Amino acid sequence: MDRRPRLVAVGDALADIVVAAGPGDCEALGVAPGTAAFRDRAALEAAVARLAGGGPVAPTAGGSAANTCVAFAASGGHASLLTASMTDDLGRSIAEDLAARGVRVPLPRGGRATTRASGPVGAVSAFAATGRCLVLLLPDGERAFLIWQGEPWRLRALREAVAAYFARDEPCDALLFEGYLLAADEGLEVARSVLARARAVGAARVLALSDQRLVLEHRRRFEAVLAAGVDVVVGNEAEATAVTGRATARDAAAELARRGALAVVTLGRRGALVHGPAGRHLVTGAEIVPAPSALGAGDAFAGGFLFGLLSGAEHSVCLALGTGRARAVLKVRQARAPVRGPTGGAPPMTSAGEIP
Repeated sequence: MDRRPRLVAVGDALADIVVAAGPGDCEALGVAPGTAAFRDRAALEAAVARLAGGGPVAPTAGGSAANTCVAFAASGGHASLLTASMTDDLGRSIAEDLAARGVRVPLPRGGRATTRASGPVGAVSAFAATGRCLVLLLPDGERAFLIWQGEPWRLRALREAVAAYFARDEPCDALLFEGYLLAADEGLEVARSVLARARAVGAARVLALSDQRLVLEHRRRFEAVLAAGVDVVVGNEAEATAVTGRATARDAAAELARRGALAVVTLGRRGALVHGPAGRHLVTGAEIVPAPSALGAGDAFAGGFLFGLLSGAEHSVCLALGTGRARAVLKVRQARAPVRGPTGGAPPMTSAGEIP
């Protein structure tokens, strides 16, 4: 019997568009370095056209939960992404990228979902656009994000589809919920629903904090998710202090542990911190590597750490596994290390302002 750990993640699969930018570009677009801001599709495409100067851009597969699944699968686990994936060319390219990396996308893609009396969820509409993330890559390796998450009805479809997925009784050791979904009120209802289902099947419930600005703007929603019951919280120092109101990473981790969660807090080049309900904490130093971009490093760290945790490894080993996965991503511009073999590849080249 295959006893490799199984992670199910819930989140948006996005197309990343990475462009070089400066601090002035962040100011003009209303997003601070190290944070994310949400825009409608037209505004995001206008920003892409402005920064790319009308030249070609090459979207790559992204999305926080998807990135974590990729790192988990690369570590040796089974990973599935539950997402309201879309049916355009970008969505198909993302699905192919995930499949090449060993990640299942078990839900049908596209459309408002309807649940049949038996079997999986069916899609009604024939076409829907994939969300995308404009990544502003700054000279020091820091980045900022402008995000259009996708069709506004996708969360209703996702909630219904997740219910159908869990009705199949597929094995699941942990369920990760992507904090980016809490940008909308409906995301909180999705979170409550999927975390309750995870608890019912005995799976560990994992909350990825995702973004400091998001946490600050919607702290009430994050607090509600924590109150509903979370076993593991993963985030960086800024996110952890924002969600707890504490001044330091250690204090924030201790507060999350007091609430019953295992706190996993990344500290950039200083390493990472783990603090459990028993009060134990560990720090490991991260190897300093040339970093064209920190894009996706936190997601990759989460994938490696969770693989170790669900495999029964000591926290020190989990931290080392997470650091190794993050290091692989720090060496490339995109959110994932390149796919090995001929089946991988980025979505098709498109012209700025003409993103499908």
